[in-house]
Amino acid sequence: MAILAYTAIIGFLGRIAWRSGETEKVMFIVNVALLWLSAIWLFGYPALIVPAVLAAIGFLALLVIITAGDLRIPVDTRPPHGDDES
Repeated sequence: MAILAYTAIIGFLGRIAWRSGETEKVMFIVNVALLWLSAIWLFGYPALIVPAVLAAIGFLALLVIITAGDLRIPVDTRPPHGDDES
């Protein structure tokens, strides 16, 4: 249950950083980086690898979305009017 409380605190601090000045934004980024480093220190290698794998999946999905943009354009497959062979 403590993880839910920490998540709420991080969300609250993120909202404050979003609405405040530059110092709060920088300190929020520093705090998140230190939190990640402490997770690496506590949990070891998985705390470093899991975010990297999730980021790779996200970037791959983003590339698929960007490059498959033309799949949403409807294509007319009917032959032109002048090519009727009947």
